Amino acid sequence: MWEPIGPLPASVYWRRRAVVAASAVAVVLVGMWGSNALAGPPDEAALTTRSALSHPQQAGSTSPTSSTSPTSLTGPASATALGAPTTSGPPTTGPADAVGPAEPVGPGGAIGPADAVKPAGPTQPAAGAVPAGGAVGTPGPPPAGVAGSPTSATSEELRPDETPRAAPLAAPVPVPPTGPVPCTSAMIGVTAEIDRVAHVVGEHPVLRLVITDTSAQPCVRDLDSSRQEIVVWSGDGRTRIWSSNDCGNPGSPDLRTLVPGQPVVFAVTWAGLTSAPGCAQARLPVPAGAYRVVSRLDDDVSAPVAFHLTP
Repeated sequence: MWEPIGPLPASVYWRRRAVVAASAVAVVLVGMWGSNALAGPPDEAALTTRSALSHPQQAGSTSPTSSTSPTSLTGPASATALGAPTTSGPPTTGPADAVGPAEPVGPGGAIGPADAVKPAGPTQPAAGAVPAGGAVGTPGPPPAGVAGSPTSATSEELRPDETPRAAPLAAPVPVPPTGPVPCTSAMIGVTAEIDRVAHVVGEHPVLRLVITDTSAQPCVRDLDSSRQEIVVWSGDGRTRIWSSNDCGNPGSPDLRTLVPGQPVVFAVTWAGLTSAPGCAQARLPVPAGAYRVVSRLDDDVSAPVAFHLTP
């Protein structure tokens, strides 16, 4: 049965049998290798043994724990390298864990918006500290120029007065084709007013300059404040007490068309102090007594209006 029988020499049949046997062994080895590959990657010990068998000269210098052994990105070694906690103990608490969860990092490692330093909350004043402006709970004085401060109430600068007043309705007046004519002194009337004829010393009377077109046609006049003035005189008209132009009344062009019968009013709040031209002298409180107020526009001067200051 085992002896080859056939027309060819016996050596031919033995060679054929050897080839068939070698093929069968190869198929078995390939199958075993495939099953091991499907079951999982070889461990480091097998890799080391296989490497030692294929490279005998390196067998004495390579160990399973050598740093030159291949490392998988999905194995335990890669997880440790990426900073994941190991199974040997609890994760180590780093500086970032002390302040809270990690924030996102922008491209290139730059700190993103979430990493920006958060502003500190409102701080409480130290014990015994006094806030700016005065004692605790006491508001400081209002700044100069703010409504309600003494300087704004007595700025003593002429300003347009919008106080409603009864005025006769002027009849329609035709305007010349060339437009309104310039106002002459004969075409306008200038009068002085005071809010009350009696004031207590220390109060701030409101003085007014009233300009009215008394002609029968509209006219144009420059009402520049530097052309205006309100003056307080003594009761006998001999002593000049105060003027709106002494301590500053800057002017600017104010060209207006005056309508017949419609007054244009300017006012000033007097501080009740004396003054001198150029504000060259100390200003003193005006005592109780009889006084008069006079207003003017250029050379048009009003009639005096009497008033009293009482103690």
